[in-house]
Amino acid sequence: MFKPEHSNLNQPNIMCQICLAGFLGGTNTGWSSTALPSIKESGDFIVSSSDLSWIASVVNLGGVFSAPAAGFLIRKFGRRTTLLLSAIPYTIGWVALSIPMQVWMLYGGRFLSGVGLGLTLIAGSVYLSEISEPEIRGRLSVIWFVAIRFGTLFAYGIGSVLTYDEVSVISAAISVAFGICAYFLPESPRWLMSKWRVQQAIDSLCWLRACDKKSPSSKILGEIEEIKEAVIRAEKATEGLTISTYFTNRAVLKSIVIASILMLFREACGGRVFSYYAVQVFDKTGSAFDSHISGIIVGVSQLFSILITTYLVDKVGRRILLILTLIIMSLALLCVGIFYEFKNEIEELMLNSGWIPLIAFVIYHAANSGGPFVLTYTVSSEIIPTNVIASVSGLIMGLSWIAAFVLARFYEDMNTALGVSITFWLYAVLSVLGALCVWLLVPETNGKSLENIHKEQEQKSNGIVTTLPVKSGEEPFDKCEVSHYPNNMKD
Repeated sequence: MFKPEHSNLNQPNIMCQICLAGFLGGTNTGWSSTALPSIKESGDFIVSSSDLSWIASVVNLGGVFSAPAAGFLIRKFGRRTTLLLSAIPYTIGWVALSIPMQVWMLYGGRFLSGVGLGLTLIAGSVYLSEISEPEIRGRLSVIWFVAIRFGTLFAYGIGSVLTYDEVSVISAAISVAFGICAYFLPESPRWLMSKWRVQQAIDSLCWLRACDKKSPSSKILGEIEEIKEAVIRAEKATEGLTISTYFTNRAVLKSIVIASILMLFREACGGRVFSYYAVQVFDKTGSAFDSHISGIIVGVSQLFSILITTYLVDKVGRRILLILTLIIMSLALLCVGIFYEFKNEIEELMLNSGWIPLIAFVIYHAANSGGPFVLTYTVSSEIIPTNVIASVSGLIMGLSWIAAFVLARFYEDMNTALGVSITFWLYAVLSVLGALCVWLLVPETNGKSLENIHKEQEQKSNGIVTTLPVKSGEEPFDKCEVSHYPNNMKD
């Protein structure tokens, strides 16, 4: 499906194509912020507050369905094929949102776009990590998150001047473009090697590294050998591994629990909810600025904060950054709640106080985007042992999607039942609890290899190892020779 061409731009070109998937994910998040007021004002449908909450939140149910399925699909059919398949629900979903005849079509469109989102988030991140060279892998992973935030900013921007169905038409066109790009992508060399398609893996790697496949360089052959060893190591580690192992092995179970708590607090601190309802939030808090313009300013702050995190994460550390950003988020939400609760009194003291909600939310979203939004994924992928992460990542993501659905679905109900200010304060408390959990449970992973991280976790869990012991009579893996490879790998 791909034609080798000698160019050192192959990896950046693929990165741009894959980032269309991240861009669509961000557009999905930002769409409802401007679409919900547009739907209500259009008069095309008679919609209640409950209907609007469902339209905003049902996208997460699509993620609940597809995230666990993505883990199976990328192992069985490959990363590229899964990305190609994800374009189908994405496109159908956006088309349904662009020509809705009934409210249920809006529900269905959002659900299908959520299915596409769940598939691309997992398949895209795995694909990028496997095709990139070590020296640029970190930058590629950051650019993936930048693409997501740029998609959110795009949705805020065009949603301020176009109707919800016009935005959906543009998004459908981008989905088609992504599907076309995915068709021409090379498959991941690591996945090809896991299926023992050795020559195809070499061809794919040669294309990615801009090397002639007829005469691969020594560097390419060395990388192929490393991939072979990694595949065999993974097979040895997962041989005989069952679900019950996750619950009987304390080190594995602890890492899964910590990752699950991180993902739950990622949602509980309100980042996704306030992105879904950005325009409505500014309307409620009485910002002096236009709500759509305020949303765009927030989108810009989210984008730049990720770039700042890129610089700080290896200098300050994941754990400290998570704690600091969660505390900053809590303080920002506390300020918004105080402003809303005592708005009249504050306006009497300050003639131009309408800027307070905007500044507070810019700080909140910047902290969230540079902290929990990125770092929960980073830390989770580092602390979970490599021989089980493929099996549990979809389940953990599914748990995160469920939390996101519940919080988004009942956000307006919370405002009605508790009051707007108390709702903000509740999310502030949850952010503090998240910081406390990080302080108590999350280890610092900065500057440590994955092997050292997992070894430390094993030692803290009474020395129970996270990989299967070597069978009697077998050599340790690091002493294995080529003769241990399957016969068809010698060809």
